[in-house]
Amino acid sequence: MRVLVVEDELPLCEVFGEFLRGLGHHTLIAHTAEAALETLDKERPDAVLLDIFLPGMSGLEFLQERAARAADVPVVAMSGVATEAQARECLRLGAVEFVGKPVVLERLGELVAGIEQRRRRRGGVAVKSPERRRSPRAEVSLPVHLRDERGVEWDGTTVDVSAVGALIRPERRVRAGSLVTLSMILPDGPDPLEIAAVRARHDDDTDAYDFLEATEAQRARLRGLVARFTWVEARQPDPHVHILHTIAQAIGASLDVTAVLDTALDALTHVTGHEISSLHLLSPDGTTLRLHGARGLSGRLRELNQVLPVGEGMIGTVVATGVTRHYADAATAPDLLPAARAIVSEEGIRAFVCVAVQSRGRILGALSLGRRQRRTFSDDEIELVEASANQIALALENAKLYAETRQQLEGLKLAETQLVEGERLSTLGKLAAGIAHEINNPLTTILGQAEMLLTRNAVAPEAIDRVRIIIEETSRSARLLRSMLRLARRQRPERRLCSIEEQVQLVLTLQAHDLRQAGIEVVTSFAPVPPVWADEDQVRQVLLNLVQNAQHAMARGNRARVLTVRVVGLDGRARIEIADTGPGIAPEALPRLFDAFFTTKPAGEGTGLGLWVSYGIIEQHDGTLRAENRPDGGAVFTIELPYGQRATDTPPATPAR
Repeated sequence: MRVLVVEDELPLCEVFGEFLRGLGHHTLIAHTAEAALETLDKERPDAVLLDIFLPGMSGLEFLQERAARAADVPVVAMSGVATEAQARECLRLGAVEFVGKPVVLERLGELVAGIEQRRRRRGGVAVKSPERRRSPRAEVSLPVHLRDERGVEWDGTTVDVSAVGALIRPERRVRAGSLVTLSMILPDGPDPLEIAAVRARHDDDTDAYDFLEATEAQRARLRGLVARFTWVEARQPDPHVHILHTIAQAIGASLDVTAVLDTALDALTHVTGHEISSLHLLSPDGTTLRLHGARGLSGRLRELNQVLPVGEGMIGTVVATGVTRHYADAATAPDLLPAARAIVSEEGIRAFVCVAVQSRGRILGALSLGRRQRRTFSDDEIELVEASANQIALALENAKLYAETRQQLEGLKLAETQLVEGERLSTLGKLAAGIAHEINNPLTTILGQAEMLLTRNAVAPEAIDRVRIIIEETSRSARLLRSMLRLARRQRPERRLCSIEEQVQLVLTLQAHDLRQAGIEVVTSFAPVPPVWADEDQVRQVLLNLVQNAQHAMARGNRARVLTVRVVGLDGRARIEIADTGPGIAPEALPRLFDAFFTTKPAGEGTGLGLWVSYGIIEQHDGTLRAENRPDGGAVFTIELPYGQRATDTPPATPAR
């Protein structure tokens, strides 16, 4: 057949295409519904595999298009996020089936085989469709009672039953998409199985129903029915190879480890007919196992298996030793946890196998399978479970490597952005220093001319005060420019006795205009402390960075903006505290605050280098720099520097010239 695959994700197109070609079909690919309509007109496919959520026209809109309806081509709709109402709408609009993502490939093969069979019947050729990759089903006749949403009831007989649906020969017909409740008496006990279903399609005298929202207990009963009637029958030529192929395809098609694990568990239970399967993964500390996925577990078993200790019980022992364990009757296993023994016995679980999930000699978890038949696991079946565990380990490692690679790429992109930003700021700093130097010359001229006017009595008495204001403001501007130039010049570090109060006052003077513009009140407290042995330019650089950071932090807050700078002496060290009334520092950011390239500012507003450089400068001065949140809100940065000059700090003598 010619099958049109309408899917916008290229990896999925490749998976579906390879799978369908393996079944002998020819595939056509369209990435949008619009392209699919053109293909319908030109290529006339025999079936359509349609994703519901597509860019542009959606799959639901495609089904309503006149051209799609006129083509009369069977459509299998699929989605991983569609609601039940959307699934029903697909069937109402004419889709022959709806399947969820991740798509189980044997289920897809079954649907395509059914479409091909109906196509051949319509063409008058009575050819029995080959059983291609069918999910396990029991060809069994059971009485079934049906009831629709209006309360209308009728009876029928099952032709075959699987864990996901049933083929029924009914007394009356309903339209596609109709919701019904099915009630069947299964051979496992007197309690009827009642399950919601939707009428998917009809073939001659039978209707196909898909089960909706079946519970784990209901699916376990259905799988038990299938296993009871089919385990002695011939299965697919090589189901083990098919299972491993399905898992490998899932690994190649998706980096979503949850989707891959779901596919693996589905394949192991649906194809082999086992009633239960579970996957436990090791916790980061290696002491416990957590349930990561399961099929067929009852509520009690699921709760019991949520967290298991390593080294205890059947599963914990396998993880501790790495040795596969299997039992003909799980309830009598000597290492079964006491709390589980009664439940396992009541649930009727018999044969059980558990293997370690390992990668490169490292155990990641455990994969377990069980069934209610007293049929010991064969060597082939145990090898299949072990091979499947290896595939799962590969998927886990791939996901881990992908996450690590993605994190490294994001880190490199961030570093590149920050380096570019740092270069831009460096260029701006050089430009500002040059401009400051150029402005300083005319300021000097203005100041000199104004002072000469006063000294030579060349100013009218009523203008003397104005000239003095010119002198004062020009002098203040000149001081600010000189401070900027000293801060901007790159000089060889030279340590000398340095007054902390002087350096703090200089930086606050330099920032005074910006602080006033930001509405920040500055409060200072200076205790008399001895000078420290330090490079003045570097100390000013650190202080300026901390003051500017405090200013930016308070700009994001709604509280009164107060910058408090306090200098005190403590145990032979000068302590400078710079506190703000901003929002404080997020707890998760505190440990990384002084790391290179780490910033809490929005993109483009910081390089993440200021605090890192500041920390290095203070550390080189045998001091400390730390940050913490204040109890009443805001943050405080504390610098401590040792007093005076020590012999080890004496700078080398300047060579004679």
